[in-house]
Amino acid sequence: MRLNIKIWLAGALLLAGSATARAQFLDATTGLLSMPTAVTNPGGTFMITANFLNKNYTPPAWDYHTFGYGFDVALWDRLEVAYVLAVFHGYRTDQDGDAPGGAVTYRYTNQDRHFSAKVLALREGEFGLNWMPALALGVSDLTSAGDGTQDYSGGTASAGNGYFNRWYIVATKHFNTPWGEIGAHAGYQTNQLFVKRKDRIINAPCAGINWRPIWLQTDWLTLDLVAEYDSLNFNLGFIASLWHDRVEAMFDLQSFRYVSFGLRYKMCLRN
Repeated sequence: MRLNIKIWLAGALLLAGSATARAQFLDATTGLLSMPTAVTNPGGTFMITANFLNKNYTPPAWDYHTFGYGFDVALWDRLEVAYVLAVFHGYRTDQDGDAPGGAVTYRYTNQDRHFSAKVLALREGEFGLNWMPALALGVSDLTSAGDGTQDYSGGTASAGNGYFNRWYIVATKHFNTPWGEIGAHAGYQTNQLFVKRKDRIINAPCAGINWRPIWLQTDWLTLDLVAEYDSLNFNLGFIASLWHDRVEAMFDLQSFRYVSFGLRYKMCLRN
Protein backbone atom coordinates (compact mmCIF):
# COMPACT_ATOMS: atom_id res chain seq x y z
CA MET A 1 0.00 0.00 0.00
CA ARG A 2 2.81 2.43 0.90
CA LEU A 3 4.56 1.66 -2.37
CA ASN A 4 1.39 2.42 -4.35
CA ILE A 5 1.01 5.73 -2.52
CA LYS A 6 4.60 6.69 -3.39
CA ILE A 7 4.06 5.81 -7.05
CA TRP A 8 0.87 7.88 -7.24
CA LEU A 9 2.57 10.77 -5.43
CA ALA A 10 5.52 10.68 -7.83
CA GLY A 11 3.17 10.71 -10.80
CA ALA A 12 1.20 13.62 -9.40
CA LEU A 13 4.35 15.63 -8.77
CA LEU A 14 5.63 14.94 -12.26
CA LEU A 15 2.40 16.31 -13.71
CA ALA A 16 2.48 19.27 -11.35
CA GLY A 17 6.08 20.27 -12.02
CA SER A 18 9.61 19.04 -12.56
CA ALA A 19 13.00 20.57 -13.45
CA THR A 20 14.25 22.62 -16.36
CA ALA A 21 16.87 21.93 -18.98
CA ARG A 22 18.22 25.42 -18.42
CA ALA A 23 19.55 25.08 -14.90
CA GLN A 24 21.39 22.37 -13.01
CA PHE A 25 20.46 24.06 -9.80
CA LEU A 26 22.16 21.89 -7.22
CA ASP A 27 25.60 22.55 -8.74
CA ALA A 28 24.74 26.18 -9.64
CA THR A 29 25.26 25.49 -13.36
CA THR A 30 23.19 24.70 -16.44
CA GLY A 31 21.55 21.29 -16.68
CA LEU A 32 18.65 19.51 -15.00
CA LEU A 33 18.32 19.04 -11.23
CA SER A 34 21.57 17.24 -10.46
CA MET A 35 22.59 15.92 -13.88
CA PRO A 36 24.14 17.95 -16.72
CA THR A 37 22.77 18.59 -20.19
CA ALA A 38 24.28 19.76 -23.48
CA VAL A 39 22.59 23.13 -23.03
CA THR A 40 24.59 26.30 -22.36
CA ASN A 41 23.57 29.89 -21.72
CA PRO A 42 24.14 32.57 -24.39
CA GLY A 43 27.57 34.17 -24.13
CA GLY A 44 27.71 36.89 -21.50
CA THR A 45 25.03 35.38 -19.25
CA PHE A 46 25.82 35.55 -15.53
CA MET A 47 23.92 33.53 -12.91
CA ILE A 48 23.83 33.67 -9.11
CA THR A 49 22.29 30.62 -7.42
CA ALA A 50 21.45 29.82 -3.79
CA ASN A 51 20.24 26.36 -2.66
CA PHE A 52 19.03 24.49 0.38
CA LEU A 53 20.76 21.08 0.14
CA ASN A 54 19.23 18.02 1.72
CA LYS A 55 21.78 15.83 3.52
CA ASN A 56 21.11 13.02 1.04
CA TYR A 57 22.57 15.18 -1.74
CA THR A 58 25.73 16.15 0.14
CA PRO A 59 28.77 13.87 0.73
CA PRO A 60 28.17 10.98 3.19
CA ALA A 61 30.42 12.61 5.80
CA TRP A 62 28.04 15.58 5.91
CA ASP A 63 25.17 14.03 7.85
CA TYR A 64 23.16 17.27 8.06
CA HIS A 65 21.20 19.62 5.83
CA THR A 66 23.10 22.64 4.56
CA PHE A 67 23.25 25.46 2.03
CA GLY A 68 25.13 26.06 -1.20
CA TYR A 69 25.57 28.93 -3.62
CA GLY A 70 27.49 29.62 -6.79
CA PHE A 71 28.33 31.92 -9.68
CA ASP A 72 28.19 30.83 -13.32
CA VAL A 73 29.22 32.80 -16.41
CA ALA A 74 29.02 31.91 -20.09
CA LEU A 75 32.27 33.32 -21.44
CA TRP A 76 31.27 32.38 -24.99
CA ASP A 77 28.28 30.58 -26.43
CA ARG A 78 30.20 27.30 -26.14
CA LEU A 79 31.93 27.66 -22.76
CA GLU A 80 30.64 28.08 -19.21
CA VAL A 81 32.61 28.23 -15.99
CA ALA A 82 31.30 28.28 -12.43
CA TYR A 83 32.54 28.80 -8.89
CA VAL A 84 30.46 26.81 -6.39
CA LEU A 85 30.47 26.80 -2.59
CA ALA A 86 28.79 24.57 0.00
CA VAL A 87 28.69 25.30 3.73
CA PHE A 88 29.72 22.55 6.18
CA HIS A 89 30.51 22.03 9.86
CA GLY A 90 34.00 22.66 11.22
CA TYR A 91 35.67 20.57 13.92
CA ARG A 92 38.45 21.54 16.31
CA THR A 93 40.46 19.56 18.84
CA ASP A 94 42.61 21.05 21.57
CA GLN A 95 45.48 21.01 19.05
CA ASP A 96 43.35 22.88 16.49
CA GLY A 97 43.27 19.83 14.22
CA ASP A 98 40.17 18.86 12.25
CA ALA A 99 38.42 15.75 13.57
CA PRO A 100 34.82 14.58 13.97
CA GLY A 101 35.72 13.32 17.44
CA GLY A 102 37.04 16.71 18.51
CA ALA A 103 35.85 18.52 21.59
CA VAL A 104 34.06 21.34 19.78
CA THR A 105 31.89 21.44 16.66
CA TYR A 106 31.58 24.79 14.88
CA ARG A 107 28.40 24.55 12.88
CA TYR A 108 28.29 25.96 9.34
CA THR A 109 31.66 27.68 9.71
CA ASN A 110 33.56 26.12 6.77
CA GLN A 111 32.97 26.18 3.04
CA ASP A 112 33.87 23.66 0.37
CA ARG A 113 34.84 25.48 -2.84
CA HIS A 114 35.16 24.10 -6.33
CA PHE A 115 35.21 25.14 -9.98
CA SER A 116 33.12 23.66 -12.80
CA ALA A 117 33.41 24.00 -16.57
CA LYS A 118 31.38 22.86 -19.56
CA VAL A 119 32.29 22.96 -23.25
CA LEU A 120 29.63 22.65 -25.96
CA ALA A 121 31.28 20.52 -28.66
CA LEU A 122 28.27 20.33 -31.00
CA ARG A 123 25.08 22.34 -31.29
CA GLU A 124 21.71 20.80 -32.08
CA GLY A 125 21.26 20.57 -35.84
CA GLU A 126 24.76 21.87 -36.57
CA PHE A 127 26.13 21.52 -40.15
CA GLY A 128 22.55 21.47 -41.44
CA LEU A 129 21.89 18.06 -39.86
CA ASN A 130 18.49 18.47 -38.19
CA TRP A 131 18.74 15.10 -36.48
CA MET A 132 22.02 15.93 -34.74
CA PRO A 133 21.80 16.35 -30.93
CA ALA A 134 23.93 18.80 -28.99
CA LEU A 135 27.01 17.30 -27.31
CA ALA A 136 28.83 18.71 -24.28
CA LEU A 137 31.77 17.67 -22.09
CA GLY A 138 32.34 18.94 -18.58
CA VAL A 139 34.00 18.60 -15.22
CA SER A 140 33.12 19.61 -11.68
CA ASP A 141 35.49 19.99 -8.72
CA LEU A 142 38.52 19.62 -10.97
CA THR A 143 41.10 21.21 -8.65
CA SER A 144 40.31 19.15 -5.54
CA ALA A 145 42.24 15.93 -5.02
CA GLY A 146 40.39 14.12 -2.27
CA ASP A 147 39.16 10.55 -2.67
CA GLY A 148 36.71 10.50 0.23
CA THR A 149 38.91 8.58 2.63
CA GLN A 150 39.60 10.09 6.04
CA ASP A 151 42.59 9.71 8.33
CA TYR A 152 42.26 11.33 11.73
CA SER A 153 45.06 9.48 13.46
CA GLY A 154 47.15 12.63 13.62
CA GLY A 155 44.28 14.92 14.43
CA THR A 156 44.07 16.13 10.84
CA ALA A 157 41.74 15.04 8.06
CA SER A 158 43.48 13.98 4.87
CA ALA A 159 42.27 13.21 1.34
CA GLY A 160 38.88 14.62 2.22
CA ASN A 161 38.34 17.12 -0.61
CA GLY A 162 36.98 16.57 -4.07
CA TYR A 163 33.49 16.02 -2.64
CA PHE A 164 31.71 17.03 -5.84
CA ASN A 165 34.23 15.72 -8.36
CA ARG A 166 32.86 14.26 -11.61
CA TRP A 167 33.55 14.19 -15.32
CA TYR A 168 30.77 13.83 -17.87
CA ILE A 169 29.75 13.67 -21.50
CA VAL A 170 26.11 14.32 -22.38
CA ALA A 171 23.86 14.72 -25.43
CA THR A 172 20.63 16.74 -25.70
CA LYS A 173 17.85 16.81 -28.30
CA HIS A 174 14.65 18.91 -28.22
CA PHE A 175 11.34 18.10 -29.91
CA ASN A 176 8.39 20.40 -30.59
CA THR A 177 5.01 18.77 -29.96
CA PRO A 178 1.40 20.02 -29.84
CA TRP A 179 1.68 19.81 -26.04
CA GLY A 180 4.87 21.83 -25.72
CA GLU A 181 8.63 21.41 -26.06
CA ILE A 182 10.22 18.18 -24.82
CA GLY A 183 13.93 17.80 -24.16
CA ALA A 184 15.68 14.41 -24.02
CA HIS A 185 19.10 14.15 -22.35
CA ALA A 186 21.48 11.20 -21.94
CA GLY A 187 25.10 10.88 -20.92
CA TYR A 188 27.68 9.31 -18.65
CA GLN A 189 29.14 10.61 -15.37
CA THR A 190 32.10 9.39 -13.34
CA ASN A 191 34.22 10.42 -10.36
CA GLN A 192 36.53 7.45 -10.96
CA LEU A 193 38.61 8.94 -13.78
CA PHE A 194 41.72 10.25 -12.01
CA VAL A 195 41.30 10.57 -8.24
CA LYS A 196 38.82 7.80 -7.47
CA ARG A 197 36.36 8.64 -4.73
CA LYS A 198 35.51 5.84 -2.34
CA ASP A 199 32.67 7.28 -0.25
CA ARG A 200 30.14 7.94 -3.02
CA ILE A 201 31.01 6.31 -6.33
CA ILE A 202 29.58 7.83 -9.51
CA ASN A 203 30.33 5.75 -12.59
CA ALA A 204 27.15 5.20 -14.57
CA PRO A 205 24.86 6.55 -17.30
CA CYS A 206 22.49 9.42 -16.59
CA ALA A 207 19.29 10.35 -18.40
CA GLY A 208 16.50 12.85 -18.08
CA ILE A 209 13.52 14.40 -19.79
CA ASN A 210 12.03 17.86 -19.43
CA TRP A 211 8.63 18.98 -20.66
CA ARG A 212 7.48 22.57 -21.04
CA PRO A 213 3.63 22.31 -21.25
CA ILE A 214 2.35 24.83 -23.76
CA TRP A 215 -0.59 25.84 -21.56
CA LEU A 216 1.72 26.72 -18.64
CA GLN A 217 3.72 29.34 -20.56
CA THR A 218 2.97 33.07 -20.34
CA ASP A 219 4.90 36.29 -20.87
CA TRP A 220 5.86 36.37 -17.19
CA LEU A 221 5.91 32.69 -16.21
CA THR A 222 7.52 29.63 -17.78
CA LEU A 223 7.25 26.25 -16.08
CA ASP A 224 9.45 23.26 -16.91
CA LEU A 225 8.61 19.73 -15.81
CA VAL A 226 11.41 17.12 -15.54
CA ALA A 227 12.25 13.62 -14.39
CA GLU A 228 15.87 12.43 -14.26
CA TYR A 229 18.21 9.64 -13.26
CA ASP A 230 21.45 11.36 -12.19
CA SER A 231 23.64 8.21 -12.14
CA LEU A 232 22.64 7.59 -8.49
CA ASN A 233 19.01 8.61 -7.89
CA PHE A 234 15.69 9.15 -9.63
CA ASN A 235 14.57 12.74 -9.07
CA LEU A 236 11.54 14.93 -9.73
CA GLY A 237 11.06 18.66 -9.27
CA PHE A 238 10.12 21.89 -10.98
CA ILE A 239 11.57 25.23 -12.05
CA ALA A 240 9.42 28.31 -12.42
CA SER A 241 11.04 31.02 -14.54
CA LEU A 242 9.76 34.52 -13.77
CA TRP A 243 10.26 38.07 -15.00
CA HIS A 244 11.28 37.15 -18.55
CA ASP A 245 13.75 34.45 -17.37
CA ARG A 246 15.57 36.74 -14.94
CA VAL A 247 14.51 34.84 -11.83
CA GLU A 248 14.12 31.07 -11.38
CA ALA A 249 12.74 29.10 -8.44
CA MET A 250 13.48 25.37 -8.11
CA PHE A 251 12.01 22.47 -6.14
CA ASP A 252 13.68 19.03 -6.19
CA LEU A 253 12.39 15.75 -4.79
CA GLN A 254 15.43 13.46 -4.73
CA SER A 255 14.60 9.74 -4.83
CA PHE A 256 10.93 10.84 -4.56
CA ARG A 257 11.58 11.60 -0.86
CA TYR A 258 14.23 14.21 -0.03
CA VAL A 259 13.56 17.89 -0.63
CA SER A 260 16.03 20.51 -1.88
CA PHE A 261 15.13 23.89 -3.31
CA GLY A 262 16.79 26.98 -4.70
CA LEU A 263 16.53 30.47 -6.16
CA ARG A 264 18.49 32.02 -9.01
CA TYR A 265 18.99 35.43 -10.61
CA LYS A 266 20.26 35.77 -14.20
CA MET A 267 21.59 38.78 -16.08
CA CYS A 268 23.28 39.49 -19.40
CA LEU A 269 26.65 41.19 -19.16
CA ARG A 270 26.76 42.20 -22.81
CA ASN A 271 24.33 43.57 -25.38
